[in-house]
Amino acid sequence: IRDRNMVAEQMAAGLRQTNAGLTQFRCVAKMTLAGPNRPTKTFRAAMAGQLSDRLRIDMFAPFGGSAGSVSSDGKNLYLVMHPSREYYKKRFGSGNLRRMIQIDITVADLLEMMVGRIPMDAGLSARLMTDEIEARNHLAFVDQWGRTRQRITVDDGMQQMQSEWFEGSDQAAYTLVLSGRLAVDGFVLPERIELSGANGERVLVVLDRYEANVRFDENLFVLTPPSS
Repeated sequence: IRDRNMVAEQMAAGLRQTNAGLTQFRCVAKMTLAGPNRPTKTFRAAMAGQLSDRLRIDMFAPFGGSAGSVSSDGKNLYLVMHPSREYYKKRFGSGNLRRMIQIDITVADLLEMMVGRIPMDAGLSARLMTDEIEARNHLAFVDQWGRTRQRITVDDGMQQMQSEWFEGSDQAAYTLVLSGRLAVDGFVLPERIELSGANGERVLVVLDRYEANVRFDENLFVLTPPSS
């Protein structure tokens, strides 16, 4: 078992080093938000990020004009709804984005995904699990009580990676699938980033024009109230 855990720890270390030199980015993407009891919305989005806590997403309505913006400057989270001129600002705290995208992830988690990595909790222990039915290995992360809190599946060509997060039950609280392949300046990124929650919540980001390690003005991540 210990040998298998050593293999698991090496696999986890390798995944954590994916695109290790990529620390900030700018891209254009197609973004789809869906969930129970609300219509599916698809936007063009301009996104910018700087690990581990600076993020900005500007969403544009299908027929032109800005629909809304979400941002984090590491101190505050901002939300602006342009059509209604609503403006929200709150202390960063844990950087949780649940209020904005309906799925319980943080700014740091989303930034990891946007640079092609699966977020992993360093406080959990890695284990290698074999699925006899699927004939493939899973990388599982267990807590101090032996409960599986995360399970990662990677295909042989590393072309698709999937992660499931658990909150004390057998049903995944939410799932991440990274698929496709986008080569940018020596980095290999997923083309599609799809997050889905247990109750039907879904966020899909399809990357288009992606620029690696661009420089930003710090003011980019601060949103001000819409002018009247």
